[in-house]
Amino acid sequence: MRPLRRLFIFALALLILLFCTACVPESLNPDASPSDEVTGNASGNGGGGANGFTTGPPQNGGGHDNAQGGATSPTDPATTTEPPTQTPQESPPATGTSPGLPSVTPDPSAPPSTSPSPPTSTSPPPSPSPGEPGGPGETGGSGEPGGPSPTPPPDDGPVILTITGSGVNSETTWTLGQLQALSDGYRLYTFSTTNNWPTFSHIDGRGVSLRYLLQQAGMTGSAASFKFTATDGYYFTLTYDQLFSIQYSYSNHSSSGSSGATVVEPIIAWEWGKPGGMNPEDIRSLVGQRGPMDVNTAASVRNLCQIEVLTTSAGAWASPGASIADGASVPAGTELHLTHGNMDSLCIYYTLDGSEPDYNSAVYNYSASYFQPHLIVPFILTEDTTIKAFAAGFGKDPSPVVSFTFIVS
Repeated sequence: MRPLRRLFIFALALLILLFCTACVPESLNPDASPSDEVTGNASGNGGGGANGFTTGPPQNGGGHDNAQGGATSPTDPATTTEPPTQTPQESPPATGTSPGLPSVTPDPSAPPSTSPSPPTSTSPPPSPSPGEPGGPGETGGSGEPGGPSPTPPPDDGPVILTITGSGVNSETTWTLGQLQALSDGYRLYTFSTTNNWPTFSHIDGRGVSLRYLLQQAGMTGSAASFKFTATDGYYFTLTYDQLFSIQYSYSNHSSSGSSGATVVEPIIAWEWGKPGGMNPEDIRSLVGQRGPMDVNTAASVRNLCQIEVLTTSAGAWASPGASIADGASVPAGTELHLTHGNMDSLCIYYTLDGSEPDYNSAVYNYSASYFQPHLIVPFILTEDTTIKAFAAGFGKDPSPVVSFTFIVS
């Protein structure tokens, strides 16, 4: 009997081992994509810091229950994308750079440059047409302001949004029915999105033009900035120019480049989701991009409950610095780093051919340092070089453009 008992015990142990192996969670797979492990967020809000980066205390997104670190989980359609390219590939340089410039040799691990084809931010594009880009049977207003209403139209539903602050004539509250009744402000857009991994995606949104809504709520001419607050206390601030200067959505939007720009405007969406899969959800703000690398995920505040219109602003970001003094003479092969005290809260745009950088220019800090620091690579100086750069991120105005010139011996 003993041999049979031993055989039975051995078979039972083997079955237990096989069962445990089958139940090992996928998250323990050592070959999992880095994006699968880094892109988690609790409930979908757009990330702390001024440009979608988790850098601070709960009110700025860092460690907050409703915040993210720029890259988000596949459950949030605002930023769900294919995994980013881990092996950078060559691509045409961004607008404002010279493809044959010999003075700087990029590091082999440098990220791909974007090659956008939209007009620069200084070219005024046409206003959106009524109803665009809605599908068949969709309609929309022209974006022109309507007269401010003393009170929203009557509705017995629960209040879901309050508009308050020193930049409106008086506080107003809004139900879902009242928002949907603003037919002249109705919009349906597909927004392109970028986060600070970076990953690139699209989200559809159906709602009301934010500009139109604020005009109906009595926004005054002294409005300077806007604080968007979620039901869990997460908030995000944008300047007037960041909300109402020209914004784009890129139909072709990926790590290898973006093109097909169309004009969009910020909305408060009551229905949103992946393209072709919108569902009624909590209301959220959705904004466009000033350029393909403009990190706009953090401005998409989910579970939005309050917009505070302020008459003060936080000023401008400081200009970028450089690891070598301007005008210095250096030997060939010297490494040069661009620097900033808020590197993970903004983007540094630059050019190498002497032209003025804009939102279509190449980005130095291609990824947040806590995600993919190897994508933030120095310049290798091989010839006399001039770099022009500025810093831009949500919550403050962009910095002045700064210029650095280096003499290579």
